[in-house]
Order: sequence, then structure tokens, then C-alpha cells
Amino acid sequence: MDKNVLVTVTGLLFTGSGEDEKDYIDVITPGQYYRRDDRHYLIYDEMLEGCDTPIHNLIIIAPEKISIRKNGVVATEMVFRSRQTTNTYYSTPFGNLDLSVTTRRIDVTVKEEQIEADIRYRLTINGEQKNDCF
Repeated sequence: MDKNVLVTVTGLLFTGSGEDEKDYIDVITPGQYYRRDDRHYLIYDEMLEGCDTPIHNLIIIAPEKISIRKNGVVATEMVFRSRQTTNTYYSTPFGNLDLSVTTRRIDVTVKEEQIEADIRYRLTINGEQKNDCF
């Protein structure tokens, strides 16, 4: 069954050791939810500042992993598996970035009217920059 839902994505990215070296992500947008077998699917569009076309997002929450697919002006598929490292590309209009995602922990809580996923991971970009993300 497809369901209209409100998707809230919040994130905290530590870009250094100081308090002013943090980046926040906060997206609240309508979306679609459905469940097939043991997987939860969330579909929503996201607008980036300065872009006229949306980024189409698909989040798949499965028992063993969470994946986030983005298609549009940016494109990627990030896969999060607890205590594992995965590699992907993040395509932008300015070029591709080589991403390495080391997932420390995934916690998923499923309630009657809410699904909450907490992902803790380290992001390495082009083999150099390391950021802790929540």
C-alpha cells in the first residue's frame, strides 16, 4: 500500500574539530512510503539551492542495510551496512567525487506511524577528507 508521508531528514556533519566546523542538513518534504516484504521504501524530491530541477531520492531500509539513491542534478547510491565500508561515486555538475562510507552503527525503530533510522558513519571524499556524520 502506498502512503503519503512527511519525510524528515536531519544530519550533522563534522568537518573538523572546532564547534564552527559543522554542517547541518535539514530536509522536510512530502513523500511516498510503501513496504514490500521486509523492506521499507521512501520516495521524495529535494530541491537544492540554485537549482530548478529536483533531486529524486529513494531510501530503502532493509534488515541488513540502508541505501540512499539520488538522481537528478546530483546522482549517487550510498549503502550503509553496520561496521562495513562501501564505495561509490557522487556525480555533480562540477565532476564526480569518489566516496568511501564506513558505517559505524545503524539503528532502525519502526512504530505504527513512524520509522526512525539513525546512521553513524565516516565519510571519505576522494581518499582524503574524513568527516564524521550522523
